[in-house]
Amino acid sequence: MPKLTIPFESLDPLMIGASDDESKVSRETLELEIPQQNLLAAVYPEEPDPVPDATEAARHALEAPVSGPRFSEILAGATRVCVIVDNQFRPTPQSKLLPAVLDAIEAAGVEATMVCANGKVFPMSDSDIEQKIGPDNLARMERLGIEFHQNEPRNAEAYDYVGVSSRGTPIWLHKEVARCDVKISIGQAQANHWGAGGGGKLILPGVVSDETIESNHCAFVPSPQTHYGAYAGPMRSDIDEAARMCGLTCTMNVVLDTRGRVIECLFGSHPEAHRAAIERFNEIYAYEHPGDQADIAICGVFAPTDHLFFHTGWGCMSADFVLKDGGTLIYCSPSPGVSTAVGDFPGLALMDLMKPYMPATPENYQQVLRDIHARKIQMWAGCIWVPIYEVMTRKHLKLVTLQENLEMAADIGIDATTSLDEAFDEAMKTHGPDAKVIVLPFARYQLPRNMVRLEAEPLRFPQEAHA
Repeated sequence: MPKLTIPFESLDPLMIGASDDESKVSRETLELEIPQQNLLAAVYPEEPDPVPDATEAARHALEAPVSGPRFSEILAGATRVCVIVDNQFRPTPQSKLLPAVLDAIEAAGVEATMVCANGKVFPMSDSDIEQKIGPDNLARMERLGIEFHQNEPRNAEAYDYVGVSSRGTPIWLHKEVARCDVKISIGQAQANHWGAGGGGKLILPGVVSDETIESNHCAFVPSPQTHYGAYAGPMRSDIDEAARMCGLTCTMNVVLDTRGRVIECLFGSHPEAHRAAIERFNEIYAYEHPGDQADIAICGVFAPTDHLFFHTGWGCMSADFVLKDGGTLIYCSPSPGVSTAVGDFPGLALMDLMKPYMPATPENYQQVLRDIHARKIQMWAGCIWVPIYEVMTRKHLKLVTLQENLEMAADIGIDATTSLDEAFDEAMKTHGPDAKVIVLPFARYQLPRNMVRLEAEPLRFPQEAHA
């Protein structure tokens, strides 16, 4: 009987943004025996070795673009450069990538500024900034006169109006970004429930106003064509169009392995370089559909950025593709919570926004859609819990988590336990002795290859969305 290992990991919050220091990462795992006759598939990716030096990989990428001119050539004609970095809840090792970018900026003698693409997430604290950017880089930025700014989406005076996208999203861009003629974003490329992360996403929702974020999210999050791997889906396409309208010059995107280490670093013009990074990500983590749909899917989570179920739960939408409607989704996530400058957040923080609509039923989902339309729901948070909720209207979510999360889970209406064995035994009783099981240990990265959509896809009826 196969004994399978399921990652059940958590990252010391102080290490967010510096995740390749494995001494601070708890490599917890769970084990489960599954009868061979029930095991449909267990998908463990074959990951290449990480690069030996992330800074050198970044330096090489800047001068060997996958599209467009080299960074030094771009800087030669620049007046002012904006470096856009992701926030404390993203694992991009900015402290190791930025030295190469700052070297190029200093060599060119061009003025620069840096803006954190925190969207509507609360700003980074001083300690967050030091951890994310790195003390040496901060000292150098001070010497070079490079100021650090953060997004403040509800301050209308902080934004310049750009225009309206072809899909109807009004765009207001952070003034510090708008006044620069060269804009480079640095982030992580991966498939996600919006289609893909990284690239132009650091513009929208990263450095735009509340109105822009909410308009984009409310319009496209519920669409059945906004799904894992839908690079050409409506939400990701709107994001990339907005980034072009805002003048995003180039992007540097890292592909990170399941331990947060840099596998590859790709630089080039927007959006071609980001697409190349996503294609590389999919080469590693997309898998062949096993053919049949499973009755039970078992998912694990991995550091970094797994302190909240709000972040780890993305894999619910990916596992949906290989799990029958009516099936059981066993999601193993410790979700230990996180302490921040603005307060402590429990492991199920923000998932409590589902509570007014529980239990998750197709009828209650109609009310979710009505409240999105009426703007009663802020979709900067709804962009995660609403897709999870929609999956829950068709499949049973069983959360395996820490004891400290059980009370909040029960209050929300989420079925939770601390025991994977208990969850699996219960699911087998529900689905019978012939139940088929798929194991996705790194579900947040994994998606069936047939769901990768790099080109515009034809319109489909909602009931076809998961075919």
